[in-house]
Amino acid sequence: MSKKMKIEKPKISSKLIESTDIIEKILDYETVEDTLVENTKIQEINNISIKLNGCIFRNVVFENCDFRKIDMVDVIFENCDLSNIDFSDSGIYRVEFKNCKLIGSIFNDCILKSVLFEDCAGRYSNFAFSKFKGVSFINSDFNSSVFQEVENGMLLLDSTNLVKSVFTGTSLDKVDFTNCDIDGIELRLKDVYGGIFSAGQALDLTKLMGILIK
Repeated sequence: MSKKMKIEKPKISSKLIESTDIIEKILDYETVEDTLVENTKIQEINNISIKLNGCIFRNVVFENCDFRKIDMVDVIFENCDLSNIDFSDSGIYRVEFKNCKLIGSIFNDCILKSVLFEDCAGRYSNFAFSKFKGVSFINSDFNSSVFQEVENGMLLLDSTNLVKSVFTGTSLDKVDFTNCDIDGIELRLKDVYGGIFSAGQALDLTKLMGILIK
């Protein structure tokens, strides 16, 4: 896969409405759209059904929130803290996470289409059983994260820390790991087929085949 793979960018209106009561909007409305949220904390949001459409969240801390089954389309998160947030069973389309904290965040059983993670701290995140349709991880730290049984339909990895990450059951065909750190990565031999690795990485992966090189 080329490092120049392009994914669709979020489509954001040039006339966003700045919100000062975003928690009330989330609790009271089924859809929040064309909204700018800055320099605030969103906390204790649970048991809701919400759609975010055409929004920007900038310098926002999310705390004790449960966003399972959320629907996000054309959304940008900049300098946000989304650590330990549960996004399971969600649809995430044309969404960008830039310079965000996503430590321990959960994206299990999600559909992620045209999604960018750039300059993010995402250690211990979990993407198990999700579907990737154009997902980029760029200059980020996803050490010890789980990508188990992901349905991979275009995955770009560029300068990302994937030490001790789990990729078992995920096809890595055409996925380029050459400028990523994959020490201690967990996968199965059949997952490696078609993957692109540096010579040093390939040498380490021979352990999967039980080969000793002298």
